[in-house]
Amino acid sequence: MASAAAAINQAASPKSLEKSLWWDSFVPLFEELDGAPLSADLPDHLVKKIKNNRAWFLESVTRFRPPDEASRLALDSSEITIGSHHLLIKPEHKEAALRVSKCLVCVY
Repeated sequence: MASAAAAINQAASPKSLEKSLWWDSFVPLFEELDGAPLSADLPDHLVKKIKNNRAWFLESVTRFRPPDEASRLALDSSEITIGSHHLLIKPEHKEAALRVSKCLVCVY
C-alpha cells in the first residue's frame, strides 16, 4: 500500500527538466524571417528569438539522447516543467514518446 501511495505522489508532482530541452516552434520564426525585408537589419525581436534558439538551430536533433531513467520518470509524472514551460503528460502518448526518442538519437 505504501508503494502505491508513493507512486501516486511521484506521478502527481511535476518533474523539472533542464531548460535546454525546450525549443520554440520554428515555423512561426521561419515565417517571420521569410517576411523580413532583405535590405534591412533584422528586427530586435527576431534577433532575440534566433539567439534564444541558437543551440537548437546549430545542433538540431543531435541534442536528443537515448531514453534514460530521468526521462522515464518524467513521463510517469502528470506534468513536467522545462524552464518556464509547463507541460501536461498524456499517458496515452508515453510509449510513442519513448519510441520517437529512440529514433531521434544520433549515433556517432
